Amino acid sequence: MIRYVNLKNYKSLVNLSVDFMQTKIKPKNVVVIYGENGIGKSNFATSFYTLNETMQTMSSVEQLDRILEFRDKEISNEKYNEFFERYIRDSLKNTDMIIKEYKTIASEENMVLEFGFRIKGKNGYYKIEYNNEEIVSENLDYVLNKNQSYFINITAKNKDINKNIFTDTNYYKEIKDLTDKYWGKHSFLSIISHEVKDKKRNYVKNKLSKGFYEVFEYLQSISTKVIGGNHTEFGRVGVRHNIPKDFIKGTISIKDEEYLNKVEKFINYFFDKLYADIKKVYYEKEIKNNKIYYNLMVRKKIYGKIIDIGFEKESTGTMNLLELIPYFISACEGQTVIIDELDKGIHDLLVDKILDNIIDYIKGQLIITTHNTLLMESRIPNKDIYVFNVNKNAEKELIPITEFNGRIHKNINPRKQYLMGMYGGVPYMSDIDFDELLNNLE
Repeated sequence: MIRYVNLKNYKSLVNLSVDFMQTKIKPKNVVVIYGENGIGKSNFATSFYTLNETMQTMSSVEQLDRILEFRDKEISNEKYNEFFERYIRDSLKNTDMIIKEYKTIASEENMVLEFGFRIKGKNGYYKIEYNNEEIVSENLDYVLNKNQSYFINITAKNKDINKNIFTDTNYYKEIKDLTDKYWGKHSFLSIISHEVKDKKRNYVKNKLSKGFYEVFEYLQSISTKVIGGNHTEFGRVGVRHNIPKDFIKGTISIKDEEYLNKVEKFINYFFDKLYADIKKVYYEKEIKNNKIYYNLMVRKKIYGKIIDIGFEKESTGTMNLLELIPYFISACEGQTVIIDELDKGIHDLLVDKILDNIIDYIKGQLIITTHNTLLMESRIPNKDIYVFNVNKNAEKELIPITEFNGRIHKNINPRKQYLMGMYGGVPYMSDIDFDELLNNLE
């Protein structure tokens, strides 16, 4: 679970420190973040996705080369070129692209991302720093042999890797050689991640200490769902179950039919509880060449008639709910999940109902950004409700509403206080004279 986040020169967040501790030894299971539009909520959520990307650059470069080669040889269609460019931008970034996209514009200082975490009752942190061209330092600190110790402390001049995180001396030398060769353009964790993909996971796991692999696996499993420019959505989900990549339509091996049936049952139960007009959600299947071609259908009552329609014809909010299912599963199974604009397209009461139901089952951590103020009157404790604000020094801060001295009391409604501007984080604007606006156009 995430204990704290420190960001420097990351997009609009020039210097931000956030504490997510419930007690001295326990991080918060649920964090709900509010703030006016453009304050930095999505940028904060995106920082976790950037962490995902820093661990994938080495694999991304290989995929990028293959895709570009295929595109240049096989495809001249403009729409396909646009798709590839969008896919590359959102999914396959190298270090240079990460710096160009995320480093604060015109900033002369380095960009720093630092995430404090707690795994199995032990604290650690991961920190990575970039200049305008490459990674300049990378640190990973955790418990090794029952004592707090560094795993890696790498700079361009000193690539210090703790030998004790390896169980095999030859493999340590192999990784050390790779680090000497590639570090700076790729992080140490991206080198390990590439090893896991290039070789069998168990092979790499057996070469590493239990403590290091636990940290590596945790950081890799962080799930993110964020909103980018032009309302594009991207992210990754680290769910442990073999859930289909696409819930709505796709192909699986016939041997996985039983699991598809379980997914169908799960989805049907989920939507049956949320929608009065949905009678059944099921998969329409066709078997060809030992493969199952599936298509998600929904049975609804419309104007007194029961009809079956493809799920892809449902509303944006309903589609968003379907996409959120793996993230909810991950949070309940003990993983860290970050969702930007949880309420996008979804009725306020539905969001309130879902969080009210899930809050008791979250064994991991669920961090969300939202504009749904009804959640302030839900069972979510005030100390778990955060507001993005700008302090008197014009610095952005993200703090729980309980830290606003003298502004909250057990008998005071926090939602009303927030809407009145007592915690900041709400838009302030003058009245708009539309007659004057129209006159300006003429």
